Amino acid sequence: MKTQIDTSAHPICPISGVQMKPWLLVPGDWLRATDNPFQLYWCEESQYGCLYPRPSASEIAHLYDYEGYYTHTTASRELDERSFLERLCLHIAWRLDRGSDLTADWFARHFGSTSQEVCEVGCGNGKLLGQLQAAGHTVIGVEPDAEARRLAMQNRGLQVFPGTAESMPAQVQSKRYDVVIMAHVLEHTLNPLLALENVMDLLKPNGKLVLETPNNAAVGLGWSGVTWFCLRVPEHLHFFTQPSLSAICEQVGLQVKASEFRGYCRQFSPPYIHTERQIWESLNSLGSCRDDLPSINSSQKAWLLLLRTIFAREEQKYDCVRVIAERQESAKYAK
Repeated sequence: MKTQIDTSAHPICPISGVQMKPWLLVPGDWLRATDNPFQLYWCEESQYGCLYPRPSASEIAHLYDYEGYYTHTTASRELDERSFLERLCLHIAWRLDRGSDLTADWFARHFGSTSQEVCEVGCGNGKLLGQLQAAGHTVIGVEPDAEARRLAMQNRGLQVFPGTAESMPAQVQSKRYDVVIMAHVLEHTLNPLLALENVMDLLKPNGKLVLETPNNAAVGLGWSGVTWFCLRVPEHLHFFTQPSLSAICEQVGLQVKASEFRGYCRQFSPPYIHTERQIWESLNSLGSCRDDLPSINSSQKAWLLLLRTIFAREEQKYDCVRVIAERQESAKYAK
C-alpha cells in the first residue's frame, strides 16, 4: 500500500522563517523502484525548497549503498551513440555554454597559483582534490562514503577522513584553511545551517568557501518536472537558487563575493537525456502517477529546450549554481 503524506504540518523556511507551501509530489524513488511518495515544499519569498518530512540519518546513509554510484568509480562514462542532428544540437549548446566546471584551472583563475591549504567537504573519490594536489596545493578531504574514501586514498594518494559537514572529523577541525570546497553537498545535508556554520569555522579570516548546488531556477526543471536530472529525490533534501544559496550563506555570517552558473551543454548530451528517460520509465511503471508525468525526454525535446534557452538569462539556462563566499576577518576565529 502506498504511504500517504500528511501535508497538514508544513515546514518553516530556514531562510525567510515563513511557512512553506506544497510544491512537487514525487511519486516514488525511481532508482530503487519504490512507490512511497515524497512531498517537496517551496518558499517563494526565499526561492528555496525542501523535502519534508525528511529521512533519518541512518536512512540517508543507505541511499548511497548501491553499485554504480558515481563516486564509486574513477572512470568516466559516456554514451556516444548520436545521430547527426543530436550531435548538431549538442554542438550548438557547447558553443553557447559559458560555464566552467570546478577544476584546478578554475581554482587558479580565481585564487591564483600560490600554494594554498584546501579542504573539500564531500570530496567523493577525490577527483578535484587530486588535481589541486598535483598543482601544488596542500589538500585534505572529508567524505562519509567508505568506498569513495578508499578510491580517493588508494588511487589518488589523498588524505581523506570519514565525516560530514554536520559532523566534522577532529583531524580536519584542528586546522584552518584558505579555501573550503563544498560541491553538491549542501543539498544532501539534514541541517544546512549547521553544515555551513561548521564549514565557516574551518576558514581562516578572509578564507573562501566555494559552494555549488543544483539550480532550481533552471528552465530544465520546469521542462522535466519530477524527472529532472538534478532533482534526485530522496538523495537531495534541499533545493536552491542563486538568491537562496547566497541568503543561507549570509545567514551564518559569510559574505558572498561572486556567483556563477554551469551545466548547460550537458543537458543536451546522451547520458543526461538517457537518465531522464530512465527516471520517466521507472516512475511511469508505478502506474498511479502516469497522468502527472511530463512528456518523456528525447532528442526532439532537447531541440525544443535549446530553442527555449538560447537567449535565456544565466540563472535560467544552467542547471547548477555556484557562489564564492568569504569569512570576514572580524568574524570569531580560534585555531
